[in-house]
Amino acid sequence: MKALIIDDEWHVREAIKLLVPWERFGIHTLLEATDGLSAIELIEAERPAIIFTDMMMPNMNGMELLEWVARHSPSSKVIVISGHDDFAFVRQTLKYGGLDYLLKPIEESQLHGALGRAIEGWKADEEARSSERNRNMEINRLKPVYLDQYFSNLISEPAEHPSIHAMLEQQFAVARPIKEAKVALLSLELGPPSIRAKFAACWDLIYYSLANVCNEFLRAKSAGYAFRYRGQENEIAIVLWDCLDRAESLLSDINEGIYKALNARFGIGIGETVVFPAQLDASYRSARRSIRHRNLLQMKTLVQAHGPHVSEAVAAKSTIFFTDYEQRIRYALQNGDKEQLSSAYEAWFKVLEQSDSVTLEQLHLWWQEFRLARTMWTSDKTGSGGGHLESDEVHMPAVLQENLGFNLAQWKRGFLSETEEIMERLANGDGSTPSAMQAIAKYIEQFLHEELSLQDISNRFFLSREYISRKFKQEMNENLTDYITRVRIEQAKRLLADTQLKISNIAERVGFQDEKYFSKVFKKWTDHSPNEYRKLAFGDSRNG
Repeated sequence: MKALIIDDEWHVREAIKLLVPWERFGIHTLLEATDGLSAIELIEAERPAIIFTDMMMPNMNGMELLEWVARHSPSSKVIVISGHDDFAFVRQTLKYGGLDYLLKPIEESQLHGALGRAIEGWKADEEARSSERNRNMEINRLKPVYLDQYFSNLISEPAEHPSIHAMLEQQFAVARPIKEAKVALLSLELGPPSIRAKFAACWDLIYYSLANVCNEFLRAKSAGYAFRYRGQENEIAIVLWDCLDRAESLLSDINEGIYKALNARFGIGIGETVVFPAQLDASYRSARRSIRHRNLLQMKTLVQAHGPHVSEAVAAKSTIFFTDYEQRIRYALQNGDKEQLSSAYEAWFKVLEQSDSVTLEQLHLWWQEFRLARTMWTSDKTGSGGGHLESDEVHMPAVLQENLGFNLAQWKRGFLSETEEIMERLANGDGSTPSAMQAIAKYIEQFLHEELSLQDISNRFFLSREYISRKFKQEMNENLTDYITRVRIEQAKRLLADTQLKISNIAERVGFQDEKYFSKVFKKWTDHSPNEYRKLAFGDSRNG
């Protein structure tokens, strides 16, 4: 704590210095001045907690100094020490916040008492100032969080904010009532992949950085507020309540500001103008449609308003589904053959390459279909209830290149590499996932009643007939035709022994449309006709 003694008489200053045990009062620095002007320089430089001052001094008297201290250093506590018993001086002392008016010659007890009261007052005020500083720091820290949540609620629950205009006036100095507004969305998905790599370790930082740049531009024009919308990932929402007719130009300027700060530009969608705040949710939805339905093959304009070029009809144009190609991919996965897997994916990729429109809506649908397929692919591995691999939380493949052109090659690599990783994990596991040949064998057992030609199986499992013939023999130690016949005969034997079905019905159930042909094949495999086998089986049963 610091104290300042102001008096033009040297012996008075010395007397005050000798009468007070300064360290006991917690004062470690003692300053001196001979008049008001020199005192002002010291007060500005040192900010003393306690000031002792005379009233009659050259250059600037005590009353003028008291007035200056009250305006420029109100936290300082002032004790007046004067040789004049003048009520006008006392009144001025009280008017400008002085705590005590002591008369010369100074009495030690009075001086100690006045100093003690001044220090207590200064400490109380300092504690209050510290609490206020801490409160203001906490408010400033929480203010963005509060505003983000407040504006997020404006979008999700727009009808429940009657005090919105008071908030805008208090936080953004918006004097007039806002009648119309629109929502714009800055999409992190419509940005260069280097941004994701740069902020991978602290993804929240990119939201903070983008919102800060946006708000610098918006505050300069009192046009709106940018924030991380609490309902969705990968987007910064911007509520505009001014410059509505120049929204595209303003948002383009913001995008250039982001480029200067982060070396990146982003796709921005603008919603329709709506009644504020009651219809903000509608503007948000149209802005989101502008983002999700825009054609990524034509990204020349980064800032785009909702309109016919991003209509529902365009968004619904595509009839391409990942699930139409999933079975072929699954069989390749089960077979553990990367070449076959690449070929299976190529059928889907070829359709995508020929499309004249690709949207975020489509990409998200394909990614959801893929994740569902992954669950089915790994369900046998992890038991009932769906599979789970460590990579379940992997992000959707990168959408755009650094120049913001659609990155079809990267998109294709993302799907293929993810599936290859699943293939490797399953291959290194406990072997519970069947191979393609085991899947074929299981299929034969389940559909014995159908025609099971090599060509039918080839079509169903998307494998060549030659490959199936060779691979089935290697894995099952039996050629496919013999396996089908053997399984059919084994099933027929069970039906003959355990049921009273007619021979013709049994023949149909195991895939023989001609009873005579069935009997001929059955006898060849068992040395007995079907009737003979049934009699033997029932005879064994009775003897048992």
